[in-house]
Amino acid sequence: MRVLVTGAGGFVGGVLSRRLGARPDVQLLAVGRSPPPGVAGATFDLLDAVALRRTLADFAPDVVVHAAGRTAGEPSRMLADNAVATAGLAEAMAAETPHAGLILLGSAAQYGVSSDRRPWRESDPCQPRDPYALSKHAGEQCVMIHAALRVTGLRLFNLVASEPGGGQVFSGFLRRAAEALAGPPPRRVRTGPLDAVRDFVAVDDVGRAVEAVIDLGVWGEVINVASGRGRTVRALIEAAAAEIGGGLALEAPAPAEDGGLPWSVGDPGKCERLLGFAPTADLAPVLRQAAAWVRAAAKAGADARSHA
Repeated sequence: MRVLVTGAGGFVGGVLSRRLGARPDVQLLAVGRSPPPGVAGATFDLLDAVALRRTLADFAPDVVVHAAGRTAGEPSRMLADNAVATAGLAEAMAAETPHAGLILLGSAAQYGVSSDRRPWRESDPCQPRDPYALSKHAGEQCVMIHAALRVTGLRLFNLVASEPGGGQVFSGFLRRAAEALAGPPPRRVRTGPLDAVRDFVAVDDVGRAVEAVIDLGVWGEVINVASGRGRTVRALIEAAAAEIGGGLALEAPAPAEDGGLPWSVGDPGKCERLLGFAPTADLAPVLRQAAAWVRAAAKAGADARSHA
C-alpha cells in the first residue's frame, strides 16, 4: 500500500510519517517544505500545482494523508495554505489518482463557540470565528463536496505529546519549562491564559485514527478525534509541572476580555463506532514522558551554559 503524507516536516505530519513508515505493509512518501529525516520524501510547496501533479502521478498513492497547513500568521497566508492548497490537492488527486482515498486533518476550532457546552458532535453546524478556523473549514468543505474523491475528515481536538512540536499550548509550556529548569531559582514559567476548557488528546491517538480509517476503509465521513472529557488548560499544565518537579512557578496573564474560545470538547461516539476506539482521557503516561523530556532538555541546557 502506497501512502503519501503532506506536511511531513510539521509536528503532526512528522508523527504520522514515522508511524506509517514503520509499517511493513506501507510504502511511504513524505511530502513537505522540509520532510523529516529517515523517511522517503519529496520537497516542494503544495501550491506548486505542477510539482504536486507530477508527484501524484509518479508515486500513485493509494491513500493521501493531508497534514499540511498553517496555524498562525497573516490571514491571507492561512487561507492559501489551509484552503487554497487543500482545494488544489483535491483537484490534483481527481486528475491524477482518482482511485486514492484522502484523509484530511481538520480542527476542533471549526465548531466555534458553544451556547450550551454540550460536547460537539459532527452533525453540529460549524461557526468558525477566526481566520485559522475559517480557513480550515473552507478547506474541509472544498474537499468533502468533491464528488470524484473518497474523503474522510478528522477534526482534531487539542493535541498533547511527550515532546514539543508545533504551536500547541502544551508544546510551548514544555519548551519554556525546560528553559526555566535549566536556570537558577526562582524558576518562573510564563504561560498563556489558563482558564479555557479543552479536550486534550494524545497525538498517538491521531495516528490510531488515521490507521483505522485506512485499515477499515472508512470513507465519506467527518469524525471527531476527541476524548469527550474537558479540563482547564491550568489543570493540564499544573499536572505537568508537578510531574516535572524542580519548583516551577507558573505565571499566567489575566483572562482576555473577549474570552477567546472558552470551551471546546468533542463527542467521541462516532470515532468509537466507526473506527473502533475512543481517544483516551488518561494523559498520565504522556505527562510522565513529557516530564522526562523536560528534565533531560534542562540538563543539556545547563551543561551547555556551564561550558560556554
